[in-house]
Amino acid sequence: MISMPYPPILRLHQVTCQFSRHTQPAVCAISLSLQPGDLLALLGPSGCGKTTLLRLIAGFEPLQDGTVEIAEQRVSGEGAWVPPEQRGVGMVFQDYALFPHLTVRQNIEFGLSDR
Repeated sequence: MISMPYPPILRLHQVTCQFSRHTQPAVCAISLSLQPGDLLALLGPSGCGKTTLLRLIAGFEPLQDGTVEIAEQRVSGEGAWVPPEQRGVGMVFQDYALFPHLTVRQNIEFGLSDR
């Protein structure tokens, strides 16, 4: 028996967001696909676009190019726009979700302890 892969739960295709015409894009041509059960970690220095990418997925920022699909439904791009409250996406900002008394490793392990 051949098992068929599940469709992606999240798919980004060439997603670009630029806040000003005179600066380089905050997010430039990012493509990725996540299957159900996958985990994604965005790592990088301050200002590299991690939060902007999450805000694009959640619908808090408009993208200038590319598409965002959630559960095979286009939610942004190429004429599509689904408001944030209809996307079924939650976002918790790190300032309120991290334990200041724990190390980075301990904070990550705490979130994985129930898995």
